[in-house]
Amino acid sequence: MTLIANKVFDWQAFNKLKEEKNLTYDQQRKIIVEAAAEHFIKRAKQPLKFEQYVGEKVAGADVNLMGAKPVFLVRFSPDEPDRGYEVIFREFNMRSSTNRTFNLLNVTGGVTYQQIEPGEQAEMTRVPASTLTPVTGLRFIGGYTILDDWLKFNEYYMIEQLTEEAEDSWWDDKATIFYNLMVALSSGINEAFDTSIAKTINNGIVNLIAALVAKGVRRVNSNSSFIITCNEADRYVILEALTATFSTPNTNRVPVIYNIQAVVPTTKVASGNFYISLPLGKNGRGEWEDFNARPVQRDELKLGADHVWTGMYNGIIAEEDQHRRCATS
Repeated sequence: MTLIANKVFDWQAFNKLKEEKNLTYDQQRKIIVEAAAEHFIKRAKQPLKFEQYVGEKVAGADVNLMGAKPVFLVRFSPDEPDRGYEVIFREFNMRSSTNRTFNLLNVTGGVTYQQIEPGEQAEMTRVPASTLTPVTGLRFIGGYTILDDWLKFNEYYMIEQLTEEAEDSWWDDKATIFYNLMVALSSGINEAFDTSIAKTINNGIVNLIAALVAKGVRRVNSNSSFIITCNEADRYVILEALTATFSTPNTNRVPVIYNIQAVVPTTKVASGNFYISLPLGKNGRGEWEDFNARPVQRDELKLGADHVWTGMYNGIIAEEDQHRRCATS
């Protein structure tokens, strides 16, 4: 008999099971909370791949620039959390690691090649410890108490609401942390508005590429793919700019001439600015422990049981020139 239906719980099935088995309060609590945990944790552990959560294509390849890729809008269904930042940050899978930190190399152009004479020894690149940035996993924890009286008086909706809130808060806080890494970047990446959104995007990418090439980054050029992150209020002007092509220009007749892989709308960045990002690279996201529920702890002083939820992760932007903060006006 399943306890999980379209909602978190099938209440009629639970009541029938309770009558058949003559369960104690602790047994009831265990079944109902395990059902909630199974429902939410199963969904939380689903890794989101870019192809799975990009929405409709908002702009096709430019007929005059046949190498251009279609632009996708990253979006989720109403019951899914904001995880758009995952397309920007490279994941470091530390789930099976015994190390609490991973190191991100904060130099570029470190490996060089030299012409040598026959028999001559090559000069090998050695990375000094001072060029490594350690990223330490941070543990986050929260929870709630399920009271005996909720079960006694069949107030199961309280458990459902708290379990939903536990998951929603987890993903909301995580999204805030990762988007804040971009918001907190220095004013050195700012790009002033220039006539139109499209021209501002073009200028931002030109300056982004130039800054990275000057630092020795080799995997970036005019054919690289970029991601735009914007506030929901600015989504319209961004998509309007991206739909312009040489064959179908916008009112300013200025198309975006670079490859925008996706647009990530979110409430986590302020309106009036949007971010152009070269994804992955030195944008790091370490995952040590997925969101999970800990063993239940009985608390007689509350006449209930404490349910703790936790996980462990951290993130870093080691090269701020992979991003440009562009003004919308």
